[in-house]
Amino acid sequence: MLFHLQLPVAVTCYWIRCSEPKVKLHQLKALLLTIVSGELHRMTNDSGLCAEDDVIAYNEFLKWKEKKLEHKDFDLDAGHSFCQWQCCLQMGLYLNQLLGSPLPEPDLSRLYTGTLVHRLFQELKSTPSVENLFSSSPKMTQLYQDLLNTMESTVPPDFFQKIKTKSESCKKKKASGKEKRPSGVLYQKLSIYAVLIGFAALEVDD
Repeated sequence: MLFHLQLPVAVTCYWIRCSEPKVKLHQLKALLLTIVSGELHRMTNDSGLCAEDDVIAYNEFLKWKEKKLEHKDFDLDAGHSFCQWQCCLQMGLYLNQLLGSPLPEPDLSRLYTGTLVHRLFQELKSTPSVENLFSSSPKMTQLYQDLLNTMESTVPPDFFQKIKTKSESCKKKKASGKEKRPSGVLYQKLSIYAVLIGFAALEVDD
């Protein structure tokens, strides 16, 4: 995995585990495809890194973006979830700086685009084949799969499939209420801090 993506990867792992409401698989895939699109854009603007199949994939992506979509209502749950991710990223950037920047900071202008991530989310729900948007580029296809595998490895296998019953949710809330944890923002900061420490210790091949 590319080293300069380690910080957003760490943040996304935290977001998946701690987000309320729970992150849906389509939301995660839309976010990862957005990140991959930014990486593809970076590569096509660097002649030393860009291969012919990357150029083809990028041109196909631009054509896809130009297509008009049917009007669909804005998904408030998805909007809330993506806002949480942005907040986690902001805190991750602050903590990374506090630690002396053990991880490189990503190019935020290419990392996330709200309009794009919401469009991908909507299309993934109705047209799953959108997940293969960058199939013309083996490098980008592999990057997307690596990112997805990394995220899925941090949660139980049935994390995105399991539907909790009302009684299970009540039991979980009662149990969590008995646990002693640092409150609110402090707990979030400590959790992201732990994630960053773990990723900073990894040896990553660029």
